[in-house]
Amino acid sequence: MSDLSLLWHQAASAVLAHQLFPLFLTLSAYAVATWLYRQAGQSPFVHPLVLSVAMVIVALKGLGISYAHYFESTKFLHWLLGLSIVSLAIPLYTELQHVGARWRSTLAAIAVGGVVSVVTAMLVAHWLGGSRELVLALSTKSVTTALATVLAHEVGANVALAATIVLVTGLLGAVVGPWLLRRLLPGDDAALGTALGTCAHAIGTSRALQIGETCGAFSALAMGLNGLLTALLLPLLLAWWGG
Repeated sequence: MSDLSLLWHQAASAVLAHQLFPLFLTLSAYAVATWLYRQAGQSPFVHPLVLSVAMVIVALKGLGISYAHYFESTKFLHWLLGLSIVSLAIPLYTELQHVGARWRSTLAAIAVGGVVSVVTAMLVAHWLGGSRELVLALSTKSVTTALATVLAHEVGANVALAATIVLVTGLLGAVVGPWLLRRLLPGDDAALGTALGTCAHAIGTSRALQIGETCGAFSALAMGLNGLLTALLLPLLLAWWGG
């Protein structure tokens, strides 16, 4: 190995081993994915979350970086995730009067939608012969990843499986939800936002914010309330299920 090759190898090793490299990798992947998403006309089928996750997985495998090292180096992003959820109060505040005019129907839709979406998923998985591990993971499918991982740990579900199901649920909701509800309830952005926030959590809410302020406000409200409802009712539901 020549001196130049040796220096290059040492420099590359130092960069890959640096504590901030996984953070740089994640942000770079998301920036590229967002650019591709815009180039595709913001098609939900080319969602930056999916593309960036795929890029990071390929990079970690190719570079030989362990997930434990990656997770430890990107804790800052987990902290920012909490702040991003709180920031959704801004569109909710701007549409407060509109939300107040429909609070009864909105609360009823969130309660029914949150419970039915979880129970039906668990029942279908059980009837099709799914394992108890899969059924438990499905119980957290309609809340944000941050909350789902905590709930999955508390109920004894596989955390990685639960996080994957949350991601798939959000993406399906963001892709199919607007297409379906615009045919069932055309022009009702409040109903669309409520459905997206209840069933498709943060990914659905990001899609709702692209549709409009009203849709985003109702989605943010639904996502927050459904998360609270799930955290309160899930232990009771699983106790009944196990009984």
